Amino acid sequence: MTAKKTSGRLILKEIKFEQIYQRTVSRCNETSGKVTVPSKLIGKRVYVVVE
Repeated sequence: MTAKKTSGRLILKEIKFEQIYQRTVSRCNETSGKVTVPSKLIGKRVYVVVE
């Protein structure tokens, strides 16, 4: 899968959520980064919003 840089407008359906996590992306190697989240989110759908 190749990620493409894009911008635009995204409209999501209303979703219920329990908590919002704020994390900083850390360097993984020279070409990518990672965000560490709680293990209870493994297998869940997540959205990453870049401010």
